[in-house]
Amino acid sequence: MSDSIALKAYGKLNLLLDIVGKRHDGYHTLKSVFQSVSVYDLVEVELIDNKEIVIECDDESVPTDNRNLVWKACDAFFESTGIDFNGVKITIEKNIPSMAGMAGGSADCAATLVALNVLFETNLSETQLCDIGEKLGADVPFCIVGGTVLCEGIGEILTPLPDLEDCYFTVAKPEVSISTPECYKKFDNMIITEKPKTDDMIASLVVGDIKGVADCLYNSLEYPADCDEIRCLKEKMLENDALGSMMTGSGSAVFGIFDNKRDAKKCAKELEDDYSFCKVVKPVSAGVEILDYNL
Repeated sequence: MSDSIALKAYGKLNLLLDIVGKRHDGYHTLKSVFQSVSVYDLVEVELIDNKEIVIECDDESVPTDNRNLVWKACDAFFESTGIDFNGVKITIEKNIPSMAGMAGGSADCAATLVALNVLFETNLSETQLCDIGEKLGADVPFCIVGGTVLCEGIGEILTPLPDLEDCYFTVAKPEVSISTPECYKKFDNMIITEKPKTDDMIASLVVGDIKGVADCLYNSLEYPADCDEIRCLKEKMLENDALGSMMTGSGSAVFGIFDNKRDAKKCAKELEDDYSFCKVVKPVSAGVEILDYNL
């Protein structure tokens, strides 16, 4: 059995996010197209002798106690498998911005579940890992699977779509942060007349039509977010030749989609002085990538 493993935990963008209902337990049901992108946190999971969960992170704003999804992932994994463990140390190098709508916490959680499955040789299937992840967060199952995926229900119903290729995203995050619960609460009291073109989005992905994908970008949560900084950033993306621009998740990160790297980098160059996080990323076909064992 290996003693340690290192993994890339990839972030995500929502190409389309449609809130289609609300369950009796308060959870909202979605129909959303998720896309893994090349910005990633580096997660190292190591087995240690003392019986505790130790989390270290280079970002001081990230909690390292049982509030962290990584901690909850360890608890859930050992409870689900019945394994009696000595201890686990998880080291996280953060590159995905927090409170951005890019699933940074969920990505780290997914990577931890994948790592423990390898380290303890439990041979859980992807579906079984997703079943554990579903109880931890709506984005976790997608972050385990990754790629280009239609997500339904509360995020647990996953339908793979053709990989999105030959495009780039410029992603930037305003300093403003948006409360996800507050955003959903406001949405519940709104009437939104603009509807998503979900079928057209899927059809564009099937034939690899990047312009078609850009034309179908949609996010229900932009309306309750109602944020001047986000509107301004979207306008800047479009002014710098983005084919389309949208907030991802509940924000506050905004992305522009481009059919070539030159224009994406030019846009990032125009924005980078005004935003602490501004990066050109590309689609990737995995949510988690194993890098090395026994570091």
